[in-house]
Amino acid sequence: MTNRPEPAEAPARNRWRFEPLRLNSLENRIVVFFVVLLMVVQLAVFLSIRAAIEQVALGKVREELQVGQRVFKRLLDQNSQQLVEATSVLTYDYGFREAIATRDRPTVLSALANHARRISADGMTLVGLDNIVVADTLSADTASKPFGFADLIADAERFGRSSGIRYFSGKVYQVVVVPVLAPLPISWVAMSFVIDDKLARELQRITGLDVSFVGLPASGPPKVAASTVGQFLRANLLFDRDIYRGDAASFTRSTAGDAFQMLTVELVKLPEISVHAVLQRAMSEHMVPYGRLQVILLFLSALSLAITLVGALRIARRITLPVTQLADAARLMTKGEYIHTIEVKSGDEIGELASAFNTMAKGMEERDTVRDILGKVASQAVAEQLLTRQIELGGEEREVTVLFADIRSFTHLCESLTPTQTLALLNRYLTEINTVIEANDGVIDKYTGDGVMALFGAPIARTDDAGRALQAAMTIVARISQLGHQLAEEGLPHPDIGIGINTARVIAGNIGSASRLNYTVLGDGVNLAARLEGLTKRYQVPIVVGEATRARLDRLSWRELDKVRVKGKTVPVRIYQPLGTKDALSNIEAQLLDQYHAAVNAYRERRWMEARSGFNALVSQPYYRRLAELYLGYLDEAERTAAPDPWDGSFTLFEK
Repeated sequence: MTNRPEPAEAPARNRWRFEPLRLNSLENRIVVFFVVLLMVVQLAVFLSIRAAIEQVALGKVREELQVGQRVFKRLLDQNSQQLVEATSVLTYDYGFREAIATRDRPTVLSALANHARRISADGMTLVGLDNIVVADTLSADTASKPFGFADLIADAERFGRSSGIRYFSGKVYQVVVVPVLAPLPISWVAMSFVIDDKLARELQRITGLDVSFVGLPASGPPKVAASTVGQFLRANLLFDRDIYRGDAASFTRSTAGDAFQMLTVELVKLPEISVHAVLQRAMSEHMVPYGRLQVILLFLSALSLAITLVGALRIARRITLPVTQLADAARLMTKGEYIHTIEVKSGDEIGELASAFNTMAKGMEERDTVRDILGKVASQAVAEQLLTRQIELGGEEREVTVLFADIRSFTHLCESLTPTQTLALLNRYLTEINTVIEANDGVIDKYTGDGVMALFGAPIARTDDAGRALQAAMTIVARISQLGHQLAEEGLPHPDIGIGINTARVIAGNIGSASRLNYTVLGDGVNLAARLEGLTKRYQVPIVVGEATRARLDRLSWRELDKVRVKGKTVPVRIYQPLGTKDALSNIEAQLLDQYHAAVNAYRERRWMEARSGFNALVSQPYYRRLAELYLGYLDEAERTAAPDPWDGSFTLFEK
């Protein structure tokens, strides 16, 4: 950790080399390290400035669009006024009025075309006072038909002349309507001036904005009549109907890696089609003046960051060694190795940290030892809460699914084994059961000889505790069956297992004294789960489930075994055997299950003959033989003793 002095000539040879700062306190080093944070703040300032620049640019662009809108409208008004005046002058031409008076269509068309060329009009239409087209240079099909823009004729009747923007024949036109006087109006002349890309470019030159003229039909895509933007931007910007929501509507759209500010001007709104002008400006064009400022700011930020990093690295070398030792020791601790200690001779904060680390390692070693021992005599969940001091004497009411599992006739099967062999065999069974229960987030409450009591929902509750308990039970049956095959190959006995499951509200908490606790659950629901485990022998099935648990797992297929009244209770409960998912049953299995349930219902409704017939048919089925024999016995008893009224068809369990 000490620095060797440089030779006397070193400064001359290495005049640009930074000498390390001799700091005696880690606090001072941390202060220097925070210079890096200053650079981060500087970067944040740079980004803030850039955001502010972009915001200012955005405001400028929007302001330009608003100014451009006003200029654009004034230019259109001026252009309209000029066109009206030019058209009005033509209508006073004597030869023109004489040609109109002939009403000879070829003559009229020739006069219209000649005068249209004089003022560079794209079309000219003569309309009678009855609003019927006499002649039209744009289309011969409109002759003798009503004039398409009756509203312009009406405006001309009121104000002496009119002008408006219209969309027809796939183009946008400025249409001017003036009367032909002799001296009273004898007809109307409509001059049409197309608004094309050339006019759009002229408006762009004056306003400094991209200009587009778009016809928006009541339905269908927009129709771009003229624009100063290319085909790509037309397709990606102007064909969005959302931007044509009204007059002076402002939008932001992004495409081709650039953002565009857009403002729509509604030129005319008609039922069949409206005409809009779209003014737009690319943000990238407006950001060009700010590019140099951003480059300077970025350069200064990078330079400051580089200088700060160099200083921070030189300081970091003074603390690298002890920090590395701490990191190595911490990695060993994650693997459970606590014997590594840190030796730091410095008296600064790092030395204090090393001493505290060594103390912590010793404490964690002792804690893991306690946790390991406690986890072997209690469930891991209970052990975790005990270690965090969250469990005290007392309890609370909560819903829990209780599972009892017991190895059938284990004592009898182990009569030929020595005590050591018996204990080893029992441990193999219990290990399998414990592994499955913990894998399904259950808690082993206690071992009862060759049996297990497990909890799902205490001390930690989950939304699917009933499903986890049933999954654990079905897995235990499968795992014990596999273990049985292994034991058979070793010449050891292989008993079956019985499991009872019930869901109920119980009292969950700690029983005992302040010096010795036992976390468990109490209540009738617990007793019922134990009774259900015992009933697996009677019905010769591996799993018996109470109706409260079955109600929470309706997605499965179930075989109702019986209706049982346990000792001390007056209300019977239905008990079930899980058969798996509903789609797991074959057609034959589903038919047998329906036949069985129909016979059970007939028995409970005192339809003795129908019930007896159903159970007699099931006796020959191995999977239903035991249940059929039980119910046939019930039938014999009911017919012999005359079932009382009322009668619920339940079986009374007298054993505890």
